[in-house]
Amino acid sequence: MTTLWITRLTGCRFREAWMRFVLVCSLLMGLLGCGTVLPPGSDDPHRAVGSADPPWVTHRPHLPPPEIDRMNYDHTTRTLTLYNLPGNDRWMVHLPDGTKQPTGAQLRLSADVELDKVLVFYARPGVRPSTSVSVKQIQECGNAHNSNLGIH
Repeated sequence: MTTLWITRLTGCRFREAWMRFVLVCSLLMGLLGCGTVLPPGSDDPHRAVGSADPPWVTHRPHLPPPEIDRMNYDHTTRTLTLYNLPGNDRWMVHLPDGTKQPTGAQLRLSADVELDKVLVFYARPGVRPSTSVSVKQIQECGNAHNSNLGIH
């Protein structure tokens, strides 16, 4: 009987043992070795807005200013129309009396307010606010677009 313990496996039995070992290892790696980490190139649809901003944006004293050409100021109704912001960003208005207040997509200004003193910016929770622009700048940008309508 002791000779059976000492004898070497034949080629066929050695291959069977090796295949079983590989099968068990691959099964264990398949079950335990795979994590839930997304591949580097995939997009996570639930990623927070601004989390993928490059370092030069997040280390600035302010976020980039709002896009003036997407905003409009109607001087006849004194209504400021703003565009929709992504994520949790919120529009803020800094009035001449020093108050800062959140605002919606439209804001009606009183007749006695100076347009160059009313500042508009957006705020992102947990991050510095954006650089502000005045309503006067928004109005001038809108006038530049309107003045080109008559040119052919």
